[in-house]
Amino acid sequence: MQLTAPAAVALAIAGALTFLPRATRADGDVTVRGAYYKERSTRVIQPMADWRMTAGQSGEVTGHVLVDSITSASVSAGAAGEPFSEKRYELGAGYAQAIGRFLAGGSARYSTEPDYQSIFATLRGQAELFRKNTVVTVAVARGHDNITNAGAQGGLGGGVTIDGQLDTTLGSVGVTQILSPELVGGLTYDLIYLDGFQENPYRRVAAGGEFHPERVPDTRLRHAIAGSLRGFIPATDTTLFAAYRLYHDDWGITAHTPEAGVIQEIKPGIEIAGRYRYYFQTDADFYKPIYDTADPLMEPYITEDDKLSALTTHTVEVEVSALLSALGIEGDLGQVRVDASAGYLFQSSHYGNAVIGQFAIEVPFEAGL
Repeated sequence: MQLTAPAAVALAIAGALTFLPRATRADGDVTVRGAYYKERSTRVIQPMADWRMTAGQSGEVTGHVLVDSITSASVSAGAAGEPFSEKRYELGAGYAQAIGRFLAGGSARYSTEPDYQSIFATLRGQAELFRKNTVVTVAVARGHDNITNAGAQGGLGGGVTIDGQLDTTLGSVGVTQILSPELVGGLTYDLIYLDGFQENPYRRVAAGGEFHPERVPDTRLRHAIAGSLRGFIPATDTTLFAAYRLYHDDWGITAHTPEAGVIQEIKPGIEIAGRYRYYFQTDADFYKPIYDTADPLMEPYITEDDKLSALTTHTVEVEVSALLSALGIEGDLGQVRVDASAGYLFQSSHYGNAVIGQFAIEVPFEAGL
């Protein structure tokens, strides 16, 4: 059964409120956001809402609801050359409790679409050390997905049902360190293990003069290490940031992602930001532009997935953020924050370049419960 967007919102709010102790006061904020992504054959419109509220003296409840509206003519998305549309609904909630210098919490999310269902749960802990100059974060997560080709249109599935299951296990550890009054550094390591069906059930690969279902390994071990620096220049109210992420997996892909940006305060409450991100990856060990045969003894794995080929992208984004009070609006409405961003993605894959946009409104609130 698919949830309608209003029903998903109602359920998420109800789920979040069950965590709140009675006779307490809740303070928090609600952020409503709309995202837009458009490339040559695919368009995604993504309305979502996130909220955060205090629970008791040191607890916090979060909630999340999202709707993806996807229009695509890509065969790898289940289309047979004509555009089709489908929706994905995602619902999530979490709770965190502070105990002195420590913070512990968990969250879960569930998403569903006609050919894909996913559930994912995370446990997270955080410790503030050395007079709060060092923050250590540890997280573990587990996910389970069910995948089918039930969304195939125009006979693309060939009358053959393809389905599978995928389990994901994640471990992450991170450290954030105050290096000076104006400089903060961070370092994170992620380990992800995937076990199960990782093919695209719609993808057909040309091999030996015929088309065959995609075959990739059942397991994948992924490593990623990321470092970041963020510095503030008081004289100009400017924040500079830089980051680098190194990724490697046992399919043979190695990826490099440097990123840099600047946030400039125009006046108190109004900021403008710019960001540039470069991404480069090598291809998977088994990826080939052309397969001469589909014989599993000769070619155990076959794929036409661009994301497993050598790939380069450049992303440029600009964002403007403003408190309404900075625009002359007084009272409670003045505490509302508005954000808008626009970007462009240059990519070497056959999907072509893409336009990215986002608009968000953050509304703080106080509520006696």
